Amino acid sequence: MAKIISVGNISLGGTGKTPFTIMIANHFLAQGKKVCILSRGYRGKIGYDTHVISNGEEVLVGAELAADEPYMIAVNCPGAIVITGKERVKSFEYAEREFAPDIYILDDGFQHKRMKRDIDICLLDHKRPVSTGWMFPFGYLREPASAISRADIVVFTRAENDSIPEKTAKYVDGKPVFFSDIEFTGFYNENGKIEDDLRGKDVLAFAGIASPYKFFAFLKKLGLNIASKKIFGDHHRYLDREGYSMMKKAKDLELDYLVTTEKDYIKLTDDMKKDTVYTKIDINLRNRERFFQILDMR
Repeated sequence: MAKIISVGNISLGGTGKTPFTIMIANHFLAQGKKVCILSRGYRGKIGYDTHVISNGEEVLVGAELAADEPYMIAVNCPGAIVITGKERVKSFEYAEREFAPDIYILDDGFQHKRMKRDIDICLLDHKRPVSTGWMFPFGYLREPASAISRADIVVFTRAENDSIPEKTAKYVDGKPVFFSDIEFTGFYNENGKIEDDLRGKDVLAFAGIASPYKFFAFLKKLGLNIASKKIFGDHHRYLDREGYSMMKKAKDLELDYLVTTEKDYIKLTDDMKKDTVYTKIDINLRNRERFFQILDMR
């Protein structure tokens, strides 16, 4: 019987679900397991029917049609099957027939209660785990903070220490709790990792993600001087004219680089990629061995 693991959160905005999903998938792939990631495929041009983005041997749907997150997962998890579709039960049944995986990972699956799972992982931003405490549209929560109680494992992301935030203490009591932060692995362009030291460089930074200001703060922490910034909507698909406008501004200001996230980079046009570098990150999970012991045992 296949094991089903859900990775999700209770808030709108980024808590690191995609890199966390990649980390878990690669753990099981390294064990020789057949891994399948099921994603809704939000904002993918290919649509919300069941689609195979990667069959585990090759990526079948490019960034121009696939949603950004499942495509990024497929690229960073060679060997994993990646399937998108609004009806995840339908995607699961398809995967069972066609691939018979050992492990399923539900990307952003915490609210998808129709799909059974063996392990429910809830990611919470350590600094603002329940935001204002109000649900959308009055706040940033997808569901009440009490929903944390149904998680099997809670992980606080972007955590600078290992203290449990007071507002979540009663919901995580008795659960395995872990803390993680972001680990920078380098700047990349279309040719791979670049060796240039970007500290002190003047850059135009841009992002179309849920939390762009966190990205800008991250760049400043790395020592870059953000001379200009541009914010796009989450899951934004870039046009040539937008790239031309940013490249012109960078040239006029005599800036050294255009810098963005990996999630944004995969959606750039070929011309934009030539003039842009992106940050690549990994998850630094404290007590990592214990975390994967729990996943392996259940």
